[in-house]
Amino acid sequence: MTDELRDENRKIEELHEVASRMQACDSKPEAYRLGVEAAEEILEFDICGIDEVEDGSLVPQATSTEMPADGYDTIDTDTGLAGRTYRRGESFSIPDVRAMDAAEPIQDEYRSILSVPVGDRGVFQAGSRETDAFDEDDVRLAELLMSHVGEGVDRIESQAALRESEQKYRTLVEGSHDAIFIHGDGSFEFVNDRVAELTGYDREELLGLSVWELVHEDDRERAREFFEGTESEDGAPHEEIRIRTDRGEVRHLDVSVQTISYGDDTAYLGSARDVTDRRERERTVKRQNEQLREFTSVVSHDLRNPLNVAQGYLDLARETGDPEHFEKAERALDRMESLTGELLELARQGHDVDETERLDLESVVRRAWAVVSTGEADLVVADGLGRLDADENRLRELFENLFRNSIDHAGRDVTVEVGPLCGPAAADRPAEGFYVVDDGPGITESERELVFERGYTTAEDGSGFGLAIVDDIVDAHGWDVAVRDGDAGGVRFEITTG
Repeated sequence: MTDELRDENRKIEELHEVASRMQACDSKPEAYRLGVEAAEEILEFDICGIDEVEDGSLVPQATSTEMPADGYDTIDTDTGLAGRTYRRGESFSIPDVRAMDAAEPIQDEYRSILSVPVGDRGVFQAGSRETDAFDEDDVRLAELLMSHVGEGVDRIESQAALRESEQKYRTLVEGSHDAIFIHGDGSFEFVNDRVAELTGYDREELLGLSVWELVHEDDRERAREFFEGTESEDGAPHEEIRIRTDRGEVRHLDVSVQTISYGDDTAYLGSARDVTDRRERERTVKRQNEQLREFTSVVSHDLRNPLNVAQGYLDLARETGDPEHFEKAERALDRMESLTGELLELARQGHDVDETERLDLESVVRRAWAVVSTGEADLVVADGLGRLDADENRLRELFENLFRNSIDHAGRDVTVEVGPLCGPAAADRPAEGFYVVDDGPGITESERELVFERGYTTAEDGSGFGLAIVDDIVDAHGWDVAVRDGDAGGVRFEITTG
């Protein structure tokens, strides 16, 4: 192998090392500076520089250490040898620039020029004080070096564009009102702040959880089918799914999911919008529509019957003058007044509770008992009722209706007891709830599903609205009510408030 070939191979190897170093450059000026230094040190060019195109001009980016202080100026891309190199994308080696007008040498003292395009972004030029200073090997090596420079600058610009794009995307995602997440193999890979707001967990906790741990237990199978269905073209675009927050609160989410490649695996990219308030509004409208139908039914039937009775007895009273007919008409009108009052109360209890206060439960119970016509009935208040957050008027109305129910169905000598529910894990501590039980005949198991229906009653003169009002008050507070057998054979209502 000749010395010239060894020297060329050495330079090629060193230029490849420059390409490796170029990967560490963080900015274009740094990459251009490295390219000029390699041209000086490896290719041993006397003077050189790199220009980049900006707004139709070739603007100097980096020059060699031998470049005089006055350097060279920005030129148009349609001017001189540099302009021709850029426009054609070709390399030129000029043996003697003084013989070519178009060459326009950088400095008068330089005789030969090498001009090489830097991709489609600029031009590299080297000059020598001697004529015929650059041969084909110099052209080839300079082109190799500039290919490394061009690739390095392309990478830097691509990374900068990617960082900018990622920043814009992150800003968009983090500022979104929707909850956005990526769920991979078994757990969340990414969540935005909105996911944390909706679930109550912080972002670090969520990244260790599976989405299935958040989904309401009754919706998990359907949610899995929905997620898996996104892998096919027939999958639904979105699905309403309930979740439980860190405090056990149930929220309704409208979820949209698509399958993506995430790293080397497949994952789900999802967005979710909280529609809980919308569902509550729909539930309220549905309840109001049901109440309207009930009003229509009562007005057309239940109120019409006593009205007809009253009119009939008034006619008899006019014909006979018997005062007994007036008394019967008065009883029918009292019945109408009672039905009207219960209807108005039912309508009022249909609204959700907006404000509550901390109430002494025993005090509320005794005030409710005091306004009910109890006859010979007895009230027993067990120890440990404690305090409860509730709307006082509605809570008192709840007890009044339960007390009236016991007296109407068990007789005016019934004994009614009110006490706390006790949790199975701590029998000595009252749970969040209470019971009302009597010692009457109780309610058959078949009737327990019906007692809260509006208009259902087994009493001869009952309206069927008392327990419906209880159910509405319980629902308005977000509580639960259940009907069970009492220890003494009567009926036991259990209201769970927690």
